[in-house]
Amino acid sequence: MKRILILLLAVMTLVGCAKAVDPSADGATYDESKRFDPLEEALIRMVTEPPATEPPSVDELTQAKYDRILSSELDTEFDVIDNVEPLGQLRGMQAGCEALALTAALNHFGYDLDIDDIVDDYLVYGNDFVTGYVGDPHRFYDGAGIYPPGMLTTIWNFIDENDAALYPFDTTGLELYDLYKFIHAGCPVLIWTTYDRSRPYIEQSRVYEGISYPWYDTEHCVCLHGFHLPDDEVKVADSWDYGKDDWEDASRFEDIYDEVGRFSVVLMDISDLK
Repeated sequence: MKRILILLLAVMTLVGCAKAVDPSADGATYDESKRFDPLEEALIRMVTEPPATEPPSVDELTQAKYDRILSSELDTEFDVIDNVEPLGQLRGMQAGCEALALTAALNHFGYDLDIDDIVDDYLVYGNDFVTGYVGDPHRFYDGAGIYPPGMLTTIWNFIDENDAALYPFDTTGLELYDLYKFIHAGCPVLIWTTYDRSRPYIEQSRVYEGISYPWYDTEHCVCLHGFHLPDDEVKVADSWDYGKDDWEDASRFEDIYDEVGRFSVVLMDISDLK
């Protein structure tokens, strides 16, 4: 601001000096109001025009897209995201349901990932089931699982290495109906449930960043990619056994989702924002 005031004072001085000089050699009449001073005009624009702002970043545009989807009205009763194919756990990834659900979602976006790729190259491991996978996902009785915080780190590992135009959101706490909006927008959803859709028996829990994450021996993760409101059904790519992609009862699915704690992750395509 001090710089602008100094420049304005300089302009006033120059203007005053200009008024004292006869603008024409022959004494012709001169209209002072029409005199053009480039420096004065530039300073006027500097003061009156709003400063230029940086264009929004990809993160800002992505958040705006997420907010727009979530706040929108669901204007359809039926939708399915195509090309979401499950990979079976019993083919060598007996306790790797989270990695296989993610693989199904990523392959929808055009990747060609096999059953071991996420586990071997991107999955984050740790000593708790919230921020890192506990155990060995290859063997059923040696592996435990991982929740959305750790899965987000895993997904970012994949995005960074592959320069993928994708963005994950931890949508924990959202109602199932709200997740339908993301499916309608082409975003597959990882959902924490039980492998047989039975009631979960909570054995323990851990609080992380204010959220309680339960552990139950039927912990399971699937990829939700379709809904049919009139028939009260959802379409789920499930890696249990040798993998299946079926329509199932939405009310039952929602009950388990709610009872477990409403844990989910949305994977959004942001290629249109780059």
